Amino acid sequence: MNHPNLDLIDEFFQAYSKRDFDGLRRVLAENATWTSLGRHPLSGVRNGFDEVIAFFDTMGEVMGRSNTKVEKLIIGANDDYVIECQHVWTNREDGYNLDHLVCVLWKFKNSQIVEGRHFFSDPQAVDTFFNYVATAR
Repeated sequence: MNHPNLDLIDEFFQAYSKRDFDGLRRVLAENATWTSLGRHPLSGVRNGFDEVIAFFDTMGEVMGRSNTKVEKLIIGANDDYVIECQHVWTNREDGYNLDHLVCVLWKFKNSQIVEGRHFFSDPQAVDTFFNYVATAR
């Protein structure tokens, strides 16, 4: 599926992986928000470019320690939104693992990402996982 908003998501992750802040500022609005539902250290609303990037840093560090695998199941796009439904699972040596479905809703305005939201199929399992792994080293 080709769509300009999917290209913006790809550009976001390419710039993010290179720590290219000029590239990130081209695709992520300065006043962007990101919401991750739940009752765990990574939940809540991040407001503004710096907080959103810090959220991705923290999430990336936690999931990086968790041997995470992601299978994209369904992607839909229109002029204002992209929805990605994914199967996400981890393989941690300590046995604290997650195997669930998540949807990420991206919102766009003026060719920039302005909002993101995570929706989890099993919020309690996500809370249990992140309450443990976000503090484990």
